[in-house]
Amino acid sequence: MDLLFLGHVGVFVVSALACLLSIPRARRIEHPGTRKGLVALLLSVTVWSLGYVGYLLAPTDPVRIASYTIGFIFAFGAVAAWVYFCAAYTGRPPRQTPYLRLMIGVFLLFVVLKLTNPVHNLFFTTEWTTDPFPHLAIQHGVLYWFTLGLSYVVIGVGFFMLIERFDHTGTDSRPLVVLAAITAVPAGATVFGEQIPWLLPLMYEPMGVAVFAVGTLFVYINRFETVQLTGDSDEPAVFLDPDDRVRDYNQAAAALFPALEDSIGNRVEEIVPVIASRLDDPGVLEIDASEGSRYYQISTTPFTTGGVTTGQLVTINDVTEREAYRQQLEEKTEQLEALNRVVRHDIRNDMAVIRGWAETLTPHVDSEGQDALDRVLRKSDHVIEVTETVREFVESLSGDSAIEPRPTSLRRHLETELEAVRESFAEAEFRVDGEIPAVDVLANEMLPSVFRNLLENAVRHNDSETPEITVDAVETDDVVRIRIADNGPGIPDEQKGRVFGKGEKGLDSPGSGIGLYLVYTLTDQFGGDVWVEDNDQRGAVFVVELLKADAEGDRS
Repeated sequence: MDLLFLGHVGVFVVSALACLLSIPRARRIEHPGTRKGLVALLLSVTVWSLGYVGYLLAPTDPVRIASYTIGFIFAFGAVAAWVYFCAAYTGRPPRQTPYLRLMIGVFLLFVVLKLTNPVHNLFFTTEWTTDPFPHLAIQHGVLYWFTLGLSYVVIGVGFFMLIERFDHTGTDSRPLVVLAAITAVPAGATVFGEQIPWLLPLMYEPMGVAVFAVGTLFVYINRFETVQLTGDSDEPAVFLDPDDRVRDYNQAAAALFPALEDSIGNRVEEIVPVIASRLDDPGVLEIDASEGSRYYQISTTPFTTGGVTTGQLVTINDVTEREAYRQQLEEKTEQLEALNRVVRHDIRNDMAVIRGWAETLTPHVDSEGQDALDRVLRKSDHVIEVTETVREFVESLSGDSAIEPRPTSLRRHLETELEAVRESFAEAEFRVDGEIPAVDVLANEMLPSVFRNLLENAVRHNDSETPEITVDAVETDDVVRIRIADNGPGIPDEQKGRVFGKGEKGLDSPGSGIGLYLVYTLTDQFGGDVWVEDNDQRGAVFVVELLKADAEGDRS
């Protein structure tokens, strides 16, 4: 048998076997899109190669033509699988490809044209020849060259995606660049096959795909997968093997740590000790730069193959702005705690001393001075109450008392605060409309502060001769709404949204002071809400909405 004939058959047999035997290995790739694309490519090339083998070895012309046509169709399918693989490997979701339906339609159109070639002969015609050995010769038509050119354009897009990804990673991606380039080498034999006497005018790309499959899946599988991992991130990324040796890195990592250049195979602790110091305890890393300190969040992701850990991906995210904000918050918290100490120990203690001395003056003042002394005592009590509110407010912000909400008795706390304000404000009338529900709401020990501030606010900012405050509570399946209505001057509509100190102005809002801001802060921590409405006749209604504890259990 002619050696040249055996050579042609051998090329496609070897290509088919190489691709077929690579499929089990390809199915072990963890990334779903890459796995599907590569398996589809290998299957397509296997059938494509076997189609050519059938064309060369089939006993009859109809079988030869059918085999060639099948191989021809799967050659076009391999182009689609190649692009799918390249897109998935480089982080471009194939299903989001622009004009995807149009491309599928074009593919199906060409499949139909290939199957109907015996009718129009636009793809190829056949005749027997003995040069360079006896075979059914294929003469390609205009549609063949058109589809070949279109296929090369599409394949070129895939190459562009791969090269872009390889360029984005470390310098050790060169073997994969060579393997990818090998897939294009047989294109020369495809294009110039009709001009070479000893070469049949077939498509020889299966050889390149076979080399690429064997090279990536059996020789450079680690490089193949680590390039994908490090290239997926625009943030600095380094891939380490189980011994913490550098296997790959992207350009962003090399720009941040120049020592990574040419470091493949070296231990990371010798190249970038600051990364090594954070492998066992990932967290925020401070790095001195020319423009000042910058902060990076180190995170590690183990990478396994077949249940065995083969390395870890170290990602370095720039969190300088977040860290600066965190430090500002820590500073603010320290300032709040300092304010809390001043309020609790200095101002409160001094006011207690002032009030104590003022009480000793009672036997020494006449009736005219008693009114002034009573005013001093009331203002002293008010200042002490304000210091208590400020203390609670600071603790709610600093976290000293801001714990997770838990079932808390609504009736007990609300009735206790109503009794307290009745004693403190004898000139005001407090009444409860209906009954306060005996339910538990989600709150904590700060719940009394909410009611106390709203009840006291209803009296202090009331311009009526006799302040009248009405309290009612209504429960639904999920929440309880407590309404505290007064007969004061009310709150203009333009101030209702700002009365709690919410928004840009914070505590400088035209509201009723720090007490209402504390009310908003606490109800928000409880997962509830608070707002203000107009009363029916005159005044305002403050509505507190709290989650029922049993409703929270139902939702969980």
